Amino acid sequence: MPIERFNSRHRGDAQRSPAGVAATLEVSVETRAQFLQVDQEMPSQKILIVEDSADIREALNEAMVEEGYSTRAVGDGDEALRVFYEFQPDLVLLDVLLPGTTGFDLCERIRSMSNVPVIILSGLADEREKIRAFEKGADDYIVKGTGMGELLARVSAGLRRSSSTSAPTTVDKFSDDAIEIDFARRTVNVRGDEVDLTPTEYKLLSMLVRQKGQPVPAEQLLHSVWGREYDTEELVKWHVGHLRRKVEENPSSPKLIITRRGFGYVYVEQRASSAAA
Repeated sequence: MPIERFNSRHRGDAQRSPAGVAATLEVSVETRAQFLQVDQEMPSQKILIVEDSADIREALNEAMVEEGYSTRAVGDGDEALRVFYEFQPDLVLLDVLLPGTTGFDLCERIRSMSNVPVIILSGLADEREKIRAFEKGADDYIVKGTGMGELLARVSAGLRRSSSTSAPTTVDKFSDDAIEIDFARRTVNVRGDEVDLTPTEYKLLSMLVRQKGQPVPAEQLLHSVWGREYDTEELVKWHVGHLRRKVEENPSSPKLIITRRGFGYVYVEQRASSAAA
């Protein structure tokens, strides 16, 4: 059975009802296996689904339950916050258009109190909307119409990113004149102040710091941080930009994370002795 695609009324497809949208969410076991690496021994992870369409919400919920996840599914922002506190999910699937609020505002509220991965679901493929989502703290952005197999793969990848530890290393800490990273505690201080990074931002910074002075291609960062399910290097560009706003003194003229066009991104170690030389 081929991967079906799910669309939404948010994309302006007036000829399709939410029930029809929900019906297209089915995906075969064979297809799903091509996208996902499921660890059967892992405990059930918790996913909060926030979607105002009852039919789409139910279909998404059924798909997640079939994958072995524990779920809660709600239809508005106020209820989503209440359930978020009680349920403490490992990942949030968040629709953009919600009664009384937007998914962007709710994402910002969630990010202010938690680093749990947030995946935005939207009917808009506009780049400005994607940038807005990442600025609010989203980890991923999925346009409705994407195959369910890919959506499941991105959920799996998001959970892996948030739960995985850094690659084994003999170094527990890194520090220079600008940044200090405690890899065991997964904390980052910038110029003496602790900075709250999302799991994705932390993994990006850690990879760049571990290979300081060497260009790391965007493709390598994409596959290492997000997984090989992803094929758009724009994700790296957007998240590096957001990371710079948190660690650079002047993000428009970065000194720590620089771009070597044609080669990738480089973390430049900051040392007073180097600057004097």
